[in-house]
Amino acid sequence: MVQVLAFVMMMLAMAVFVLSQSVAKHAVEAIAKVVNAEVNPTDDVKKMTQAVMEKVRQLQSANSASEPRKPEKAVDSSASAAAASIDSEKLVGARVSNARSRQEPARIQVSPESPRLSLGFEERSFKVQQDAAQSIARLVDDNKVLERGQVIMITAYAYSGDGALSEARRLAYYRAMMARKQLVDSRVRPDSIRVNVNDTADREKGLTVEMVIADKSAN
Repeated sequence: MVQVLAFVMMMLAMAVFVLSQSVAKHAVEAIAKVVNAEVNPTDDVKKMTQAVMEKVRQLQSANSASEPRKPEKAVDSSASAAAASIDSEKLVGARVSNARSRQEPARIQVSPESPRLSLGFEERSFKVQQDAAQSIARLVDDNKVLERGQVIMITAYAYSGDGALSEARRLAYYRAMMARKQLVDSRVRPDSIRVNVNDTADREKGLTVEMVIADKSAN
């Protein structure tokens, strides 16, 4: 029906054009037959055109009334409800994930009597000497670190007195990681090792790495 109305409107436009060109009124009569408009053969072209236009308006009104309204609001409401449900699920999932990520690790207990070992390094060096490596192995064996599941805290010290603190921290970190490697070579679990880097104004202490054996306890 829409196509027919479009065709009629196009033909009417042509009719208006042909009127100005003094074309015979049988063209308008033909259009009137298409839309079933009531015209009198004795009428002039202008009156015929008005009758055809009136018929077209009636057809358009009838077509609009017969078309069912689309449930746009219902669709929008359903889509909104679905989107809200998805967002709610994402929010719940995020809360669960955040709750899991915020779980605190087991607390580390360190006392003054905790077994410890201090490693010395040469100036601007992070190489672990042979005797230091043997001392680390003895620390692990003598304190039964593997059997007891103990935690070893590694603290490397960065000397902050010469102004090159960033470089000192980097060197201290390398020393701590080399000490950690010795522990792993002694079969200590990597997740049982904690590494820290602390600043110090003591030049001699800035050449050391300290290891302390601690116990994990429940929260």
